[in-house]
Order: sequence, then structure tokens, then C-alpha cells
Amino acid sequence: MQVGIELFMQRALYIMDHNFIRLKVLNNYKLMDESCSEDVFKFFGTILPGKRLAAIGRNSEYEASYLMGRIFEAEPSVPINFLFIDPEDDIKLVIETNIWLDPGIMLQDLMLKIYSDKKSLEIPLNRPDIKIDWPSRGTFAIDIGDFIRELNAARITA
Repeated sequence: MQVGIELFMQRALYIMDHNFIRLKVLNNYKLMDESCSEDVFKFFGTILPGKRLAAIGRNSEYEASYLMGRIFEAEPSVPINFLFIDPEDDIKLVIETNIWLDPGIMLQDLMLKIYSDKKSLEIPLNRPDIKIDWPSRGTFAIDIGDFIRELNAARITA
């Protein structure tokens, strides 16, 4: 199953030169290499609510010239493959960033979009059922296993 994972803004965010977001997916504590991504912002500006901030599967650097004549939105994700999904799998999206150092404000600012060819899920990170670990400043691990299983169930039943 091909799965795309993207971060969208729920509130406006001020970006400063050399802010970055790195994303990766861990499946049963093993890194899925094709999921690794980095978005580097080399401008000062505001990212508006509803706009894509980062996504998995590619590396992008955004210069000030990228903004010429348009409102900023990051490049879409490059979907990754989940070949076999077990109900016991531990699947986490790891976010490393210098924009938020603790989860309080980040959870209010971000929404997660996880999609396959059959279904799309939009998940505000401030929902009470979202499980998130904070192993260090600027590093967050979000449990996305239930959402991946939901996409897999939609693929099987459709």
C-alpha cells in the first residue's frame, strides 16, 4: 500500500531563515529509508493556515525566490510502501525541528494528513487520542499505527 504523510498548518506560523523540519517513519523501530525527508526554509515569512509545511519522501530547500508571486506551500509527499501491515506493528512518525522545541505549541499549530489511493485522513495533533512522545528538545514521535491500519482496512474492503 502506498501511503503519503504531510504536515499542514492549523494556525499561521512565522518562519525564520534556516528553520528546518525532518520527517521519518519508524516501522517496528526500523527506519523506512524512503520516508526520510528534510524541508529547509531559507527565508523569513509566514506560512498560512491550511498550507502544507512538510512531507515525507523527499528533500526540499525553499529560497526566498520560491515565494515570488505566490503564497508558500511545501512540495507534496512522495508516498512510501507498506508491504505488510500487522495489527501489532509499532509505526511512528518522527519529527525533528528547530521551529518547536517542546510539544505544547506544536500540537496546536499542526495537522497531520495521511492518505492512500482509497482514503485520506486529516488529524489535528491536538486531539486527545493522539499519542506523542517527546524524547528530546525539537524531536517528537507520533504514533500513526492506528491510522495506517485504518487506511489498510479501507484498501481491503473497497
